[in-house]
Amino acid sequence: MAYSYDLIGRQQELDDLGRRLNAVREGSGGLVLLAGEAGVGKTRLAEESLAKSGLLTLQGRSNQEATPPYGPIVAVLRSYLRVEPDGFASCGPLREYLALLLPELGPAADGGDQATLFEAIRCAFEAIANSKAAVVFLDDLQWADNATLELMPALVASLETERLLIVGAYRSDEIPRGHPIRRLRNELRRARKLHEISIEPLNLDDTAALATGILGQTLSPALTTTIHDKTLGVPFFVEELANALNRTGRLQQSDSGVELVPGENVPIPETVRDAVLLRLDGISDQAQTVLEVAAVAGLQFDLHMVVELAGEEDGLRDLFERSLITESEPGQGEFRHALMREAIYGEIIWTRRRALHRQIATHLQSDGAASEVIAEHWMAAREPGKARQALIISAEKSCSVHAYLDAVHAADRALEIWPEGEDESKRLDVLDRLGHCAQLSGMLPEAVRAWREVEAGHRNSGDKRQLAEIERRLATVYELQGAWDRALEARQSAADAFAASDLPGEAAAERLASAAHLQGAGSFSAARDLVAQAKQEAGTAGRQDLEVHALVLEGRVRAKQGEVEAGQQLVQEGLSLALENNLTGPAIEAYEQLGTVLENASDYIGARDAYLTAFNFCEARGDSSMAQVCLSCFGYILRHTGDWDRAEKIAHEVMDSAEAPPGAQTITAALLGTIYAWRGQTSQARPLLLQAFAQARQNQFMSIEFESAWGLACVDELNGEFEAAAEQCRFVLDRWEQTEDVHYVVPTLRWASTFFAGQGAATDTRACAEALARIATRTGNPEALAALAHALGEAALLDNDREGAARQFGQALELLRKLEVPFERAQTQVRAGVVLAAGEEREAGITHLVNAFHTARKLGARPLAAQAAQELENLGEKIDERLGRRAAGRLKRGGLTLRQLEVLRLIALGKTNKEIAGDLFLSPRTVDMHVGNIFTRLDSRSRTDAVRKAGELGLLEGSAQ
Repeated sequence: MAYSYDLIGRQQELDDLGRRLNAVREGSGGLVLLAGEAGVGKTRLAEESLAKSGLLTLQGRSNQEATPPYGPIVAVLRSYLRVEPDGFASCGPLREYLALLLPELGPAADGGDQATLFEAIRCAFEAIANSKAAVVFLDDLQWADNATLELMPALVASLETERLLIVGAYRSDEIPRGHPIRRLRNELRRARKLHEISIEPLNLDDTAALATGILGQTLSPALTTTIHDKTLGVPFFVEELANALNRTGRLQQSDSGVELVPGENVPIPETVRDAVLLRLDGISDQAQTVLEVAAVAGLQFDLHMVVELAGEEDGLRDLFERSLITESEPGQGEFRHALMREAIYGEIIWTRRRALHRQIATHLQSDGAASEVIAEHWMAAREPGKARQALIISAEKSCSVHAYLDAVHAADRALEIWPEGEDESKRLDVLDRLGHCAQLSGMLPEAVRAWREVEAGHRNSGDKRQLAEIERRLATVYELQGAWDRALEARQSAADAFAASDLPGEAAAERLASAAHLQGAGSFSAARDLVAQAKQEAGTAGRQDLEVHALVLEGRVRAKQGEVEAGQQLVQEGLSLALENNLTGPAIEAYEQLGTVLENASDYIGARDAYLTAFNFCEARGDSSMAQVCLSCFGYILRHTGDWDRAEKIAHEVMDSAEAPPGAQTITAALLGTIYAWRGQTSQARPLLLQAFAQARQNQFMSIEFESAWGLACVDELNGEFEAAAEQCRFVLDRWEQTEDVHYVVPTLRWASTFFAGQGAATDTRACAEALARIATRTGNPEALAALAHALGEAALLDNDREGAARQFGQALELLRKLEVPFERAQTQVRAGVVLAAGEEREAGITHLVNAFHTARKLGARPLAAQAAQELENLGEKIDERLGRRAAGRLKRGGLTLRQLEVLRLIALGKTNKEIAGDLFLSPRTVDMHVGNIFTRLDSRSRTDAVRKAGELGLLEGSAQ
């Protein structure tokens, strides 16, 4: 029996991979990576394990010279089609997208995007798994294309419950910083899906066993040490060195085993390259010629091409006999190892290499080979013009299959070798494609660089139309980067260039896009000027859709400037125009903006109904994305009107929706965060508010900046971080000065005046009052007037003017009585109650505090309810008489019911939910529910945290009352 030396010292790795392969039949797939340096035996380990697994094995590998987009994946899918010609029939419509990669499937789909193509590939892999338990081996991933590596995380997520495992091997010593495999591993690690088997070099004993297997004789200790020291235990190097020493007669038998022939003239190769070249001693000239052609052709090559270019076949036979190359499939040859090919290639004189690369490029081009590979051969042949053409074709093909990173790489390389001044029009086209693909791949600085160069080219040539298009694209990228000044400047340039090109409709679209952002950022006057110009251009172009957009946007701006009636009339006019002309998109916008106008008038009931109508209109017309925007605004109004539970439910629905655009996600993050903050759930509130604040700052989403800063200030105050809360309030004051807002900042400034007054910060309190006075004077809005009266009441208290404070708080309550804002009213009731009860109107003050408590309790605003109750206690009132025994008891129990308190005390004793259920004669599901509610009430994330907080509140002392 022949000695098997391939997998010496690999038992643990074989076991690890074997367990993953055995699990495939049970529907546990996914991805496992094999990592190790070149020559360490990754491929042998995989092939041995796969051969024993009995699974359907499909293989794809990357090309050392250049790998086409999805090259390894295409090889796998084609292998399966050879087994099952109709294997992807179950993919249905997605089969057309697979045809982008596999033309043999028939006509390819037009359009689509990367996500759709990924879904089609996922469907194909699922079809394979449904047919038979399978394993896909992707070798040499260090040379893989970007598209394949980008695809991997998406496949892994869907294959974990399928009967298919991907095994990927890569050289760990060839992935420098920035290599796509590093990004792949990081993404898998973050998702907790990184399964990697590291394959290390052999130790001394295993090196001896491997060399013994090759030579068929036991090695002497001296030779074993020599081989291990030279090879560092890398199996391929061990094999090549042992074979070279044996083939060249440099070994002899001794009493201690095989050893080197004595003498100083016996060379010991220092590298794999030296060992390979030593092993080639004595091969025929014909074989040497074929070997050189094959080495230049690549790690894998077409045998017919190599024979044709070498000019004879005899040498090929010699190479097969010496196991230097193998036939991987009919007509396709490959070197036994990439290191062997690299060693041989390095020895070919450079003039010979250039000539061979030229011949191979010409042959491949006539044969319709992959443009990526052709380009590499032209580059090596020092033919930059032909290489450039191949790279341009490669970029176009990569872009067509949504392999954007690969397209960027190809286009960039083509531009690097572009002769100055040659075919400038074509160069700008390539730069434009580079910018397009860079944007789609998330490489925004690269997109800007490319398009800025294109912009300069069109500006120099005077091509206004093309200049406008490029400025428009630049504006979009600047917006994605959050560079809003540059974005607005680019849109202005685009609008002017479109106007100069006699395209007034396109000019209007750019001006309206700028105006929409400016109004969101609080720059209403600038937005209004742009809208006026856009209205004229839209009318000239006969673009009724843009006319509707302009009317609606002007109405929104006017409402935000305090001209509510005029704003509402303009929005209604736009809505009528849209409905008359069956303009669905503009009509949806008008319905949604009507809600915004009413909101700015503090008509929250009307705004609520308008947003709901807008949502229903979107749903009826299938605009899911805009429906989520309307729904988020509807939830925002529900929070204002006191329907917090429903608002919370809607917020979760929007945040979980794949259809919700970023703006809707930002609104709901702030909405949910503020509700959590006002309910005292600070640990849940903070991350949502920080997320909303960051997104709002990046996008200059003024209203959410105010909302999230207010919520964060509330969280900081509850956590005793008063200086941090003060900084949030001062940020709001400073940010408001940069805007023309007269609505969204109002409730924040009202709350801030109370916070600052409580800190004795008279200057800051008066700053809030002064800002509110400017707003109220400008708009006369009852909510603004109420907030101003509230702030003036706080300022009067700081001046020890209790009579003036009582009058101001009373005025604020009278104004708020007409508005549906229960939380704000309850906050003012607490302040009014304290002032009145301390004077001669004690009973009126107590009534305010009691009413505030009940409102806060109904909302679930526990901190405000506790504050109202505390103020009653400070007045010497009996809480159970004023608030009711049940409410008073629950207040003392931190908001917990008697049953929840029982459960909490058993948790503190270390009992499990199952044990608690037995002790209290409850079902386990009921106990689970109680524990979840306890966590919510105490703002805790674990049993330990809940017990700690309960101890701080004194809830674990004694027994439930």
